[in-house]
Amino acid sequence: DEIAYNAHDIDDGVRSGLLTLEQLEAVPLFDRHRRAALAEYPALQGRRLLYEAIRRMLTLQVYDVIDATRAALRESGVATLEQVRAAPVLVRFSPPMREQSAALKRFLLHNLYRHPQVAETTGRARRVVEELYAAYCAAPSELPPPAGQPGVGLRRRVADYIAGMTDRYAIREHERLTGHRLFAET
Repeated sequence: DEIAYNAHDIDDGVRSGLLTLEQLEAVPLFDRHRRAALAEYPALQGRRLLYEAIRRMLTLQVYDVIDATRAALRESGVATLEQVRAAPVLVRFSPPMREQSAALKRFLLHNLYRHPQVAETTGRARRVVEELYAAYCAAPSELPPPAGQPGVGLRRRVADYIAGMTDRYAIREHERLTGHRLFAET
């Protein structure tokens, strides 16, 4: 998951304009693969360069996890499922890859997750969820009938209902119930 999330976040960050390929040159794990892709395909640029660098980065990380996990299994001497469960974490990066991955995470934290646009959108999304919760608690008749949830209280039903919503549906429901539009047309 960690490998996939980081790759998707790089892609999403560049596509949204919150990150640039130039910024990513400061991330050794990514830049190594960007440079390798350019060495092999000098004409690559833009999205094609981004995709190729991410593809190479993903491949290296996956093989690193496989190799490091094999080594951890050999070193641990586990032979049964019970021993695996009792063992320390066995699925892992090698120490050098763990360092590089941590540097990538720090970069994403400071340059993407804490970006002012992301923080502003997160604030609006939080408001949608909070106001939906309040609206459904104040008007339970707006909820669908309980399905197979005898004895479940209103607050739990509301929380579960909101948790199951897609972003678009939550935004539409919020606008319908509150009359406030916090996001553009979805």
